Amino acid sequence: MSMTTPPVRERLLLSATVLLRSKGADGFGMSELMEHSGVARRSMYQHFPEGKGQLLAEATAEAGRFASTRLASALADRTAVDGFVITIERWKRILRSSDYELGCPLVAASISATDYPAAAQQAARAFRTLSDQVAAAFEADGTPADDARRAGEFLVASMEGAIITSRTLRSTTPLDALIEHVRHVWG
Repeated sequence: MSMTTPPVRERLLLSATVLLRSKGADGFGMSELMEHSGVARRSMYQHFPEGKGQLLAEATAEAGRFASTRLASALADRTAVDGFVITIERWKRILRSSDYELGCPLVAASISATDYPAAAQQAARAFRTLSDQVAAAFEADGTPADDARRAGEFLVASMEGAIITSRTLRSTTPLDALIEHVRHVWG
């Protein structure tokens, strides 16, 4: 394997995340996953013996960790409002650069909770972590704990809804409206 080709497990996780973001959990099958990742089917089951459900759960967990790291970076040494706005701006760039094809993998995993409950549980865990991070930033800015908690929950839920709506409308206007609201209410 060359230095530039990721290991099989990582390729499967990356492909699952990309397909989850673009097509949703139910929008792709094993054949498409194998083609996208360039991995043989037998390798899939060596790394994920429980199949697609296990792969989606692990990909969702990884996506949650990535989102948490990015949010922490945005919030570092900034006010909660400024850090959160940076996160929204990142989503605007992602949507535009992908021609509105790539959405949030956490939302995609949540929507398929009936078929892939372990992935939805990982998404729920990630949403709680993101909300807690935003709440902690507001609390660090002097917002009372209960208000900070509510702000964290509201803002993460609002951002996810704005991402979905922006993707559907093929416009970042909902995310722009959220930025305006965040700055008006908390800025």
